[in-house]
Amino acid sequence: MSIEGRKIRLDIAGLGIVFYSPQNVEHIREGDDYLEANYLTEKQVQSHIQKGSLVGFGTGSPGVFVLTFHSGYPTNAFVGESDFKLRLGLHCLGGIVCFRDLYDLMEWTSECPSEQTLELEDGVYHVTLCSNQPKSGIIGDTQVIHVYLQKLDCFPALAKEGIPHLCS
Repeated sequence: MSIEGRKIRLDIAGLGIVFYSPQNVEHIREGDDYLEANYLTEKQVQSHIQKGSLVGFGTGSPGVFVLTFHSGYPTNAFVGESDFKLRLGLHCLGGIVCFRDLYDLMEWTSECPSEQTLELEDGVYHVTLCSNQPKSGIIGDTQVIHVYLQKLDCFPALAKEGIPHLCS
């Protein structure tokens, strides 16, 4: 399963993106407003982030985002040259990761479009997100987000405060 160079285009109405393995969200019932009930406060979001179960980050704007996948870590130079960067963790179960609009949590459906999924070996990953302001200067204007996935033996130490934001 090579992820190198794989791209997922997300047209989002919300102000963020969530990603998860379907097995990690089986407890969410169809039609639930999971955002309002369980993913709105810093404490609620951190509870998910620290387990890597339902991982979300703010984009700062709705729009079109093109997730471009890479294995490993980006170079320090690439991170340094990126306008926006963020590190998260992911626990992949069942070999699939779904990428969706944060607002999909408002009226949940477990069905994730196949073009928004990534096949990934089960395990724990350190996720590095790097992005630059689009040439137009408008966040979400077909903005590329580089997603680096580094498999680890144990869950990485992450910031324990706040709601993660990539483009702020």
